[in-house]
Amino acid sequence: MNIRHTALGLCLGLFLFASCDKEDQTIGIDMLSPSDLLTTRQDSTSTGITMKTVLDDSVRSTKITYMVGENYDNALGKTRAGVATRLYLQAMAGDISGYKLDSVCFSLAKSSTYYYGDTTVAQTFSLYELNQAITVDECEQYEQYGTMPSCIASKTKIRDIAFAAYQDDNTAYSYKLDATYASNLYSRLKECYATDASIQYVDSLFLKKYHGIYLTTKNDAFNNVKSVIAHCVPGITFYLSSQDTTITLKLAPSPQAYDSPLSTDPSQIYLQAINVFQHDYSTTSVSLGTTSTTSYVQGFLGVKTQLSFSGLDTWRDSAMAINYAKLYIPIESRDTWSEYLPINFRVYDAKRNLIYSTMSIEGKDSTNFVFNIHNFLLHLYNNTATADEYTYELSIAENNTYGNAFVLKNIADKMKLVITYTKTKCVE
Repeated sequence: MNIRHTALGLCLGLFLFASCDKEDQTIGIDMLSPSDLLTTRQDSTSTGITMKTVLDDSVRSTKITYMVGENYDNALGKTRAGVATRLYLQAMAGDISGYKLDSVCFSLAKSSTYYYGDTTVAQTFSLYELNQAITVDECEQYEQYGTMPSCIASKTKIRDIAFAAYQDDNTAYSYKLDATYASNLYSRLKECYATDASIQYVDSLFLKKYHGIYLTTKNDAFNNVKSVIAHCVPGITFYLSSQDTTITLKLAPSPQAYDSPLSTDPSQIYLQAINVFQHDYSTTSVSLGTTSTTSYVQGFLGVKTQLSFSGLDTWRDSAMAINYAKLYIPIESRDTWSEYLPINFRVYDAKRNLIYSTMSIEGKDSTNFVFNIHNFLLHLYNNTATADEYTYELSIAENNTYGNAFVLKNIADKMKLVITYTKTKCVE
């Protein structure tokens, strides 16, 4: 090994702890002679690791997607998802004053890629009209703290929706709305519709008359259906005619996140839906919160894994440079979507502030999750808080909604923290 190159590389890129008085400094490493440096070593046994499954009940996706449906897991209990969203005109259709209403249909476009559960089992959704507006504050409270939005509590049922979409090849479905409801809804839209105004102005008026919809599981309840939680995009289409001419008006959610208003939208008219995830753990067979050799990570089911480390603080040695630190977590089994997404290793301080996050770096078919946590160890050893004052978690990436279901296994000699380090002699 070229010791001089090793020393130079450590000095420039690896944040050496090179003194003997435990101060956070790297000064002086270039002054050491080769005889003051020892051989680089690797350790995989000094740090013990245990794990347990814990609840992650506040699963949120205000900024992510639209998930709807119900599923239950034999081990982890029941999960259901619903979406509350405002609806906006996709385009103006010109003057509609001379057109009569033929029908109004609720549309549901589904993804063939993003879903979780048993696609062979049909289920029923319920469609509601919201009686109060979705606010930016509600979006923020749900996104940041998991506070259930009050808007979904005040609603009027429109109709039930039979959903067996994965039993054929169609990607979009249409459900006709009751004629009385359709006529009432169209009259509200016509009161706002004006071709001499901008579409944003019409949308802003319409939102005062129509707060949006809430699409959820049947009767907004758990129905014990082991079916699928699907990625769906809801919408409403008005079909109009005048003699031999027909036109359509389409309402759809906005792709704009609540905290990223358009530069042309200072009033924050356009914001995305609130995707609400709820859980029932009464049937779980997993010992939640108890250290075990088996643990679970799954976003929809509201569970994640907490890790505990023993022996991390023994590495607080100012005469030692941590070159690499990789955490290996064996995967016992996985239940994947067609799209693979890794999981996160996240570290929180005592006040529950996120201070470190990294994604797994292994391939799709790997038997282990592998995390490079070198920078976290540097943070740990440069601060006074002990390792036990932090919380360590494994959770699904993408805000805990997209993702796969993983069963993790604490296998002897395979669940480990591998640290590569170089130790220097103390310089008086």
